[in-house]
Amino acid sequence: MQKNINPQMMAIVNDLDALITEIDENPCLSSWVVRLVLKSIKDKARNTVTETAPQPVSANLVPHLEALDNSSTIGKRRARILS
Repeated sequence: MQKNINPQMMAIVNDLDALITEIDENPCLSSWVVRLVLKSIKDKARNTVTETAPQPVSANLVPHLEALDNSSTIGKRRARILS
């Protein structure tokens, strides 16, 4: 596992872990609340991507960010990120 973890990325992972724990402990959690939390995490991830990019990034120009614009596309297509 990678030892040099970006603190912003770790915050996103911690948010997701907290949401998963909350869903496990409270299965009757409103889907509206889950959606709101997921939107917040998505926004944090988007900000992390745009802040760490070496040059200004527009979500409209980067194919793997298209899925972040419309969460309904996540199930319909796959994004491929090459590193």
